[in-house]
This record gives sequence, structure tokens and C-alpha cells, in this order.
Amino acid sequence: MTKLTAKKVENAKPRSKEYKLHDGEGLFLRIRPSSAKSWLFSFSLPGDRRLIRMTLGSVDRISLKEARSMLPSLHKLVANGIDPRHARAVTQAENTQAVTMQCLFDTWIEFVKLTNTITPSWVKRHENRWRLHLKKSLGNLLAKDVTRTHLASALDAMARKGIKEETRKALTTLNLMLDYGLTRHAIEHNPARMLKPKDFAASATRSRDRALSLPELRTLWSALDQATETRKGVAKTSTLSIITAIAIKLLVLTGTRRGEVAGMRWDELNFEAGTWTLPSNRTKNRKQHVIYLGELALALIEILKPLTSNMPFVFDTGRNTGHIHTDSLTTAINRLKKSAPLNELKPFTIHDLRRSAATAWGEHLKVKPHVIEQMLNHQPLNKLIAIYQRATYAEEQKAAWLAWDEMTQHQIVNKLDNVVVIKSIKQNKEIKFA
Repeated sequence: MTKLTAKKVENAKPRSKEYKLHDGEGLFLRIRPSSAKSWLFSFSLPGDRRLIRMTLGSVDRISLKEARSMLPSLHKLVANGIDPRHARAVTQAENTQAVTMQCLFDTWIEFVKLTNTITPSWVKRHENRWRLHLKKSLGNLLAKDVTRTHLASALDAMARKGIKEETRKALTTLNLMLDYGLTRHAIEHNPARMLKPKDFAASATRSRDRALSLPELRTLWSALDQATETRKGVAKTSTLSIITAIAIKLLVLTGTRRGEVAGMRWDELNFEAGTWTLPSNRTKNRKQHVIYLGELALALIEILKPLTSNMPFVFDTGRNTGHIHTDSLTTAINRLKKSAPLNELKPFTIHDLRRSAATAWGEHLKVKPHVIEQMLNHQPLNKLIAIYQRATYAEEQKAAWLAWDEMTQHQIVNKLDNVVVIKSIKQNKEIKFA
């Protein structure tokens, strides 16, 4: 029997009736009067002499070579007494129910939003990471078919761009979404668990230990004042808005995170009690956190009342875009560091202001470590303490924040050549700060 060739397949002409050309091993080319050509597989199951024909697909979709390559697996099924038609139907049903990586990501993100397991800012970071770095190469793949090779290829592409930190975090995003898919039986295993950041030269960097001293904080405060000074209504350096400058100053005074300060709402503040209450959905550990505000902190916020008190956010941009973006604070610090006097300081980041405050609480105010941890709203590393220790040390925290506020006034802010006199909000007495 002469086997088919690609040319014979192409030149096979239609007839008045359907006919078939045999290629061997049960493979046939079927030609219909309409000129449609398709591949057939003929077989008989063990113990059954009936001849069964199965359509493999159109010649337009499957070449002669591809049709022949399908035969070994089909013959194996038949030898095991399995009807290939039924096996294909099961596979098609599984594929119909299978989800793409894009669908899995969307479902997982919707889940974390509904369950409030991570903060909105972290949800946004996962969404941006997927959209910018992972969606193009992984989004259309069936989640059940994704391998370590697929994931490694996407992460390698990120590593080649030199974005090591984002590469490491992208692996975290993949692990979280695939773990979610695993518990929902959308996939059989999580291939990301076999990958490590070091495989992509993206291991976590050593923890920073930069803390600004009191003189360095005084230099920063002075730079913020100079950047917002006006001369005849024109900014002296055109570097910072008063809103941005006050936000950075509050980072120093409170030791809170930049996202917490940037998103501060007027309804979170109690001027009479001198408190700022962060709701659980705005904290990293999902626990409500109360910050005590001293005279200086309250007076700084008071300055913004004429500007934003008719809006939800204290640091509202006034451009229908909500509050000031966290990256704006980072950008402002980076811009200030390029010129004197900050360019003479050892390099620091916006997050170092939080460490600087915590360091000063312990070093200068002698606040106990466990109280500082509460002020920073950290979760105890010891799980037993986290479970059984419920003390918040509220009075100790309040005393520490108020003492830090006073120290800031006298050792960081209160320079005789740069003073503004403002009425104290709480005690109606004059305090001085730049």
C-alpha cells in the first residue's frame, strides 16, 4: 500500500460521492463532495469486531505529519480497551472547565478583596505587578498546564530588566495566586513553590539600619521649611507644596508608614482627645491602631484645615484624584536630597524616617522595646505572645508620643532664626515651631 504524501493530500479532488484514501495504521483522508478534507482514524476495541471511525480534524488544522503523530497514543488507548472518542470527550470537558492564569488571578484578587486579607495598597501592587510584568506571557495559558519553565521565563525577563525587588515580589504574587488555585482544585500542584528568589538573583536585600540622628532630622526639617518658604507669594525653591511638607513632618512625629499618613482622613482625627485612629483596613496587620498626637502634630494638621477640611482626606490633592500618592512623598525626599544641605547627609529613604523615630524613642526617651513595638503596630514575633498578650500599653504609648512631640519642638524644630508662633490647639498657649 502506497502511503500518502503532502502533495497527494493537496491534489486529492472531490467526487460526486465521499471517498477515502488510506495512509496506513488506521489513518484515512476523507474527501467530501464539498471539497472538505479531514482525517479519520479507524479502530476496533479488543473483543469487539465492529469497525469504529473517529474524526481527528480538518486538513486545514492538522497536517499529514501531525495526524500521523497522533496515532501512537490512539493505538495505546485502543490496546487498553479505551474508546479514544470517550477519552477525548473527557479531555475536552476538563479543558472547558479549566481556567486561564488571567482568570485565576482575577478570581484570587476578588477573593482577597472580599475577605479583606490584605490592604488595598497591597492589592493594587499585586494588580500592577501582574499587569506590567506577568500578564503578557502568562495570562492566556491554562493554569493547569503552567510549568516551572513558563514561570521562570517570565521572571527571567523581569530579572534582565534589573528590577530585582519586583522580580522577588512577582514570585510571591505567583505563589499566592497558585496556592489559591490549588485549594480550589483548579490546578494539581503549584510549580512556583519549586522556584526561589536566588534563582533569579533576586534574594531579599539585607535589612536597612539607617536611622537619622537628631541633628540630621533638624537638617531635614529645615530643608522642608526652606522648600515651602514663599517670597511675595512665589515658592522660594518651587520644590514642595505645604501639603507634602507637612505629610513628611508627620512621618517624623508619628513613626507611621507613608501610606498611613498619605491616606489620613479627617474623620480619623479627634482633636479634643488628641488621637488619630487608623481603622483595621488601613493597617498592615489588619488591627486598629491609635496614635497620640502632641501639640506640634495637631498644629501642623490644623494648618491644612482651610485647604482640605471640606474633603475626606487631610492630604487631599484637590484634583479629584483623592489623597496625595505615597510615591509623591518618596519623590519629594529624593528631590530634596539632591541639593544642600541634604546632599551632605548619608543616603536615606522615606521609610528610614519611621526607623529614625523608633530609634529616638528608645535612645533618647528610654521607651521600653515592647511599647515601641506597640507604637509601630508590629505583630509580636513570638506566636505565644501574639495569642495571649493583649496589653496595648496605651498610657505608655501616649506618654512616649507626647514626649517625642515636645522633644521635636525643642531639638529639631525650634530654631531661633526660623520660628512661627501658633496658638496651641489643646492648651491655648503659644508654642513655637518652624
